[in-house]
Amino acid sequence: MNIAIPQNIYSALFALVLPDELKSGVSIKESSLITKELKEGKFDVGLIPSCDLLTHKDLFVSQKYAISFDGILSNSYIYFLPEQHNFKKILLRGDISSNDMILSKILFSEQYGIEAEFSIDTGNIDLDNNNYLIAGLENNEFALNKNGISFSDQLAELIDYPYVNYVLAATSKEKIEKFTSNLKNVDEQITSNLEDLTGKLGIDTKLQTLILENNKSVYFDLTENEIEGLNEQLKLIYYQGIIEDIVEVKFV
Repeated sequence: MNIAIPQNIYSALFALVLPDELKSGVSIKESSLITKELKEGKFDVGLIPSCDLLTHKDLFVSQKYAISFDGILSNSYIYFLPEQHNFKKILLRGDISSNDMILSKILFSEQYGIEAEFSIDTGNIDLDNNNYLIAGLENNEFALNKNGISFSDQLAELIDYPYVNYVLAATSKEKIEKFTSNLKNVDEQITSNLEDLTGKLGIDTKLQTLILENNKSVYFDLTENEIEGLNEQLKLIYYQGIIEDIVEVKFV
């Protein structure tokens, strides 16, 4: 079976504990492309941004596995200029997904009372003169040294549940069931072997230490708590008037 995963540390950890017969089918893609290519039949399953379910309600979603956060660890971080009292502009960088585009607007409005203007940035990063929301691997360089604020922590505080960033989805119930039938104790496998697994990724030692010390704030199993978090997240988007109907997730 073929699976598409986004290019970040946490999806890499998920891929590292897959059975050997599934590892050979792993492809790394931009988060914004995975759902599109999944629907086109290029992959059997994909770790897709959870907000993609807003426009792809027909997808089937695993009720067992996802990537969720509720603390300092995150796939996206916010970088504010120091000593600013008011601002309007936020630059978006990295592996930006529907989650970053949609939830950031709600977060800044609800948590900070700011109706921010967002724009994609592809130039040279300038943390001394701009506010940023950065998604994915680019954070590895800045999160420790530039006081990045965990996007996931802010979202989890807003909904009072873990923030479900990526869900495991497919176009059919059978594909999800076939894929997940080969998986066992994903969260336990990752947490019990985390030092070895992060070592294989070749990340900065400071970042590795951060992950090891805060591993209890990232989850790979989807429990009732994370399912409630996903539902609250989708309800939040509905109550903001961004969608007309609350999304009913087709869990398998």
